[in-house]
Amino acid sequence: MSVEEIIESVNFDKMGGLVPAVVQDAVTGMVRMVGFMNREALSLTLRTGLVHFYSRTMKRIWMKGETSGNVLRVIEVVLDCDRDAVLVKADPVGPTCHTGKVSCFFNGVLSRRGNMLQELVKDAFSKAVIQKRKCFRKECGDRYLYVVNPFTDNIPPPSPLLISLVVDEMLEQASGLEFDKVVVPEALGLPFGSVFAYRAEKPLAVIRKRRYGLPGEIGVSYASGYEVGMYYIYGVERGEKVVLVDDAVSTGGTLVSTIKALGEAGVEVVGALAVISKPQYGGEVKVLEETGVPVKSVLKVYVWDDGTLAVEKWDGSWSFRLKVPVMEVELGDNEGRKL
Repeated sequence: MSVEEIIESVNFDKMGGLVPAVVQDAVTGMVRMVGFMNREALSLTLRTGLVHFYSRTMKRIWMKGETSGNVLRVIEVVLDCDRDAVLVKADPVGPTCHTGKVSCFFNGVLSRRGNMLQELVKDAFSKAVIQKRKCFRKECGDRYLYVVNPFTDNIPPPSPLLISLVVDEMLEQASGLEFDKVVVPEALGLPFGSVFAYRAEKPLAVIRKRRYGLPGEIGVSYASGYEVGMYYIYGVERGEKVVLVDDAVSTGGTLVSTIKALGEAGVEVVGALAVISKPQYGGEVKVLEETGVPVKSVLKVYVWDDGTLAVEKWDGSWSFRLKVPVMEVELGDNEGRKL
């Protein structure tokens, strides 16, 4: 359709020549602002690729960012079912709100995030299984109590809402950190690390368990609670600042090795985030003492060999206990993970 045909298909009559226009960040999905468009504003938006509005107070057309430079670059324009409202998916340059906020929507009046997160976390851990496994580090004694669960093993798969709510907490914990990239070990950390990088609008560098032999490769030998092996880091450069995101931290061995290897390559780790930590194995303290990097986890999990699990949210706002099945297993090196 031509621009003229699109304009003619829009119903401007309901609001006296105007239609509401919602601007959504094309990457994160965040609603950046809501304004109004008349025929001319919509036409300019379609023709120039920059979002224009009609100001009801100034009685004129204006381009978002015309004075601040914080323009909204059009990626896609969609009409609603009645063709009387416009959705613009845009690539924002800088903050959108005139207050300097990223979005105009920041005056919260109701949130059930905390309650919903608690409900979903409790349901997820009710499906967990404790496995008594051989331990490779002195911190866990003869047996390592591994918790097979939706967060660290994707068993059973967690709901998308649960992943989104956990990443909300990670983003809150990372508030104030300045970083260039997000670094995530492949496999178990990827579901959360990928969403975190996406929402933080930062590139994602994946730590691989296979070697490619390409320039810039950083090799890392690691030993977690009951797993030993090699990691290979690609996609980071000297002088960059990164945040590490992983599924879990227990003894801290993997994080310590990774942070030190990155440091030797001239990459600064400004923070480490984990979905789960097991304080009884001392990993968070170990990482801080040996690297100076603070580790923040969304959930603190305590486990006993009788099948008792205790789970606490990072800010202490809620906690719960439950009993799950326990099984003895014998797995070789490199089988399993570190929760």
